[in-house]
Amino acid sequence: MKKTISLLIAVMLAASIFLASGPIIGAASQHLNNDWNRGVVKGLKDAFEAYGYEFIHTNARGDTGQQVADVENFLARKVDAVIIAGGEGPAFEPVMKKLQEAGIPVITIDIPSQYTLCNVTSDNFNAGEKLALYTVNKLGKKGNIVVFDTPGWYSLLVRSRMLDTVAMDYPDIKIVARFECSVIDSVNSSYEQMRSYLLSNPNVNSVYCTWGLPALGASKAIKELGLEDKIFVTCVDADQAVVHEMMLPNSPLTGVVGQYPEKLGQIAVQMADLAIKGEADKLPVEAYAPIILIEKDAPEIWFAGLERMLPAQAWEALYPAN
Repeated sequence: MKKTISLLIAVMLAASIFLASGPIIGAASQHLNNDWNRGVVKGLKDAFEAYGYEFIHTNARGDTGQQVADVENFLARKVDAVIIAGGEGPAFEPVMKKLQEAGIPVITIDIPSQYTLCNVTSDNFNAGEKLALYTVNKLGKKGNIVVFDTPGWYSLLVRSRMLDTVAMDYPDIKIVARFECSVIDSVNSSYEQMRSYLLSNPNVNSVYCTWGLPALGASKAIKELGLEDKIFVTCVDADQAVVHEMMLPNSPLTGVVGQYPEKLGQIAVQMADLAIKGEADKLPVEAYAPIILIEKDAPEIWFAGLERMLPAQAWEALYPAN
């Protein structure tokens, strides 16, 4: 009898703890294959801890269908808010609509939508424009560009579009090839695509990558073929491997727009906190984290309104603990 009463008390205590627990936020990542995604998650976790929230984090390992299913699961569990940490934006519209109808606030990172209360992002229009202008200026307004992109991720589409917009003003700038690079094994796939293309089309002057890891594969192919003095590479996303590659004397990777992914995660939790507290009217449609332009050599191309660093300076700013 005493054992039964003790068990009943334990169950009641557990239930009371559960009922007294704070809001729960679900955060869904598409993958954790690069420093941007890992940095966003670190920022999320640090902010969750600072705000005292319980959280559920999922990693879809590059599978958009799984990431959508993860968000569906958050809906079924009736979490207090959802953060979608990047991914193929249009795929989430149906489930985000369901979340809105259920009264569960949604904060997105790099996914603008009518169903998100706030999209937290870097200024991708500015990032794409500045990287495109850097590329055009370094080419001397004449040359052939190969583009590496990954379909579906909104910010990448913006950066690609900004290159098209800038290049349109210079008739001697040609985009001669575009390659779609999967988030799975992206370095090897971009290496193989770049190497194969250069073997039959060596007349390339620059490679423009809408995110970081394809720049590593392209740089590897260029160096292997001995073309590092003829072709330079640019990208967005200053992953550790990207900044390290820039520091190598023979690297063709000369210009990178870096982001602060941890700040993106922290801002997303801040926005979710306001929504949970009933202050959604205070949320901006988009919240921006800063960007920087990293140049391999001493800065030589002038830009206004954008912080500029050498690779070693960027490493200290982005990865001070490493």
